[in-house]
Order: sequence, then structure tokens, then C-alpha cells
Amino acid sequence: MEEQELQLEFTDRQLRMVLGWRQAGAFFPDEDRVLRKLVEALAQSTPLQLSRLQVQIIHGWAEEELGGSYGGGEVANPEEAVVLSKLQRALAYD
Repeated sequence: MEEQELQLEFTDRQLRMVLGWRQAGAFFPDEDRVLRKLVEALAQSTPLQLSRLQVQIIHGWAEEELGGSYGGGEVANPEEAVVLSKLQRALAYD
């Protein structure tokens, strides 16, 4: 059975921010695929289509970039908070 893709509607600015979290490049092939999808969505101005695993990868990047687990912590940058909220909604964490 094929996994359903999730659609994330990030602004161009948000896509650039997420890409910036991995400026040094991908560590694993799955991350490389996510980076390619981010670049493609930005170039074509289309919604980002990701598998649940790929959304989890970006969520992991957010945790690394923004200071760890969010069990009670706050994200100071409003744009980062919006991205995190979209990721959590896609993963049904809220």
C-alpha cells in the first residue's frame, strides 16, 4: 500500500528558512530527497508534498535548529513558530 503524501503550504520565506537549516547538506539519502522536494516547491511555487516520514525529518531539523524538544518550551521567532505549528498539525501533534 502506497503511503499518502501530506501537503504543507509554506510560504517562499518559510521554505528558504527550512532549507537554511540544512545548508551543509543532507546526512542521509532520505534527507536529500526532502531537500530536493523543498527546492522544487520553492522553484515552482507549489505546495510541498511529503510523506509522513519526510515531515518527521523536517520536524527533527526544527528541533535541532530551534533548540530541542518542545515539551513546554517556546520558539522566539514567530516565523519559526508558524513552521513548527504547520509541521505539528501535519503530524497531528496538536
